Amino acid sequence: MTGAASGPERVLILAPFGRDAAVAAAVLREAGLEAEVCPDIGAVRRECEAGAGAALIVEEVLQEDDYSPLARWVEAQPPWSDFPVIILARRGGGLERNPAAERYGRALGNVSFLERPFHPTTLVSIVQTALRGRRRQYEARERLETLRGAIHRQQQDQTHLRLLINELNHRVKNTLATVQSIVTQTLRSGGAPLSTRDSLTARIVALSKAHDVLTNEQWSGADLGEIVAQALQPFRLGMGEERVLTRGPKVRLEPKTAIAIALALHELATNAVKYGALSASGGRVEFEWALSKGRTARELTATWREVDGPRVNPPTRAGFGTRLIERGLAADLNGEVRIEYPIDGVVCTIRARLDPSDGHEPLAPPARSDSRRPTVSSSAAAPPPA
Repeated sequence: MTGAASGPERVLILAPFGRDAAVAAAVLREAGLEAEVCPDIGAVRRECEAGAGAALIVEEVLQEDDYSPLARWVEAQPPWSDFPVIILARRGGGLERNPAAERYGRALGNVSFLERPFHPTTLVSIVQTALRGRRRQYEARERLETLRGAIHRQQQDQTHLRLLINELNHRVKNTLATVQSIVTQTLRSGGAPLSTRDSLTARIVALSKAHDVLTNEQWSGADLGEIVAQALQPFRLGMGEERVLTRGPKVRLEPKTAIAIALALHELATNAVKYGALSASGGRVEFEWALSKGRTARELTATWREVDGPRVNPPTRAGFGTRLIERGLAADLNGEVRIEYPIDGVVCTIRARLDPSDGHEPLAPPARSDSRRPTVSSSAAAPPPA
């Protein structure tokens, strides 16, 4: 019996009649191959289960004995295995005239025939060919096992990564709540005006809501409609659904873009409540967006418009809100943001390239009518005169 290390290279010989087994074993061993003579089909099957490279079987055994144990083992092989069987056919029969050849092939699978008497060189050649094929099968098995191991490790890594992301999201949410509490207490103890405290707290809450949307999406991005709904929900609850109108197609945004738009909408809506259309009983705001295909990328165009509010006077000084919108949002969107102040209501126009590519031309600024004043940096329109 041979050791397990050399098992896959063994040639099992089943030739119980005459000197065929002894002659075949001697020829193979002289060629440096490992040969083992088996007494019957059952022994061949057991040695196949232990590991073998090929089987050399005389045709008479298959005709006289029940070879179903070997056939069942062949049928139960794993997907990577196609065990080679070499059948020593009887002299003079002619394989093309052997009606059993097809039956052997169906039962034993990878079958080849060698007619007796055989030349030693021919026997060695056909056995070496079978062993090379068997060796490749074992190599394929090793590659499959390596691949399965890599996939298993990747699945474990993904599970661990999801755990870390969930923990990080939880910590960020807690951190935002802590920051909000610290800011509120610090400004209160420092004597900051109530409006300042409320404004800063509201910005943190807006950031937290955008974070919640992204957390639900595993930070892979967020739908613009959902971001808009979350950012404007507090104002709809206070003013009514009909006074805060939104519409547009489904658009997927990357995380930094989603957060930037959420903060910009919060600033615009807050300003509309203080000074603009939402400060008047009949006023309303509209936010709509559209998607188009440019030469090098998809382009998003979104417009915030205030309608039926008080008369607008352009602002005279820069404010944090406008700087946040016109500079920060524009940088995160890789696009252009403009706030304009026509008399009948503030208009903010956003144009963004969603799929940036190298070598693209800058976006042209959005068109403006002559009735609108040039852009002035401010968080919103100044309050109308008394």
